[in-house]
Amino acid sequence: MGLVSSKLRNSARGQQCAFAIPGICSHDRSTVVLCHLPSEVKAMATKSDDFNAAFGCSQCHEAIDNHRLSKEEELYFSLRALQKTQRIWVASGLIVVPEKQSVPKPLSKTMPRRHIATGERI
Repeated sequence: MGLVSSKLRNSARGQQCAFAIPGICSHDRSTVVLCHLPSEVKAMATKSDDFNAAFGCSQCHEAIDNHRLSKEEELYFSLRALQKTQRIWVASGLIVVPEKQSVPKPLSKTMPRRHIATGERI
């Protein structure tokens, strides 16, 4: 099993479905759960990491899990849902993205001059 976080899983409760697949989505917030998306971690009876998941209603979740969409549609709706979900997690502080830190000035690529015989700095 990949990374498991009860906070990420519980954050799905009451959310809007991030997949919102036209003609499939029930838009019923009471059925929204954290839907794990395919990844290198996922295998038979193994779920992806909890951060590789999106909020999904029961109808969209079933459509994705049972591959009822074309590969292209599945990829599109999964990526869009993942992005929407991660934005919510960042906004709520469940995922923290460090702010830009000051970067030390790079050292000069020029080596200091040294005396050829003694090796002392000139």
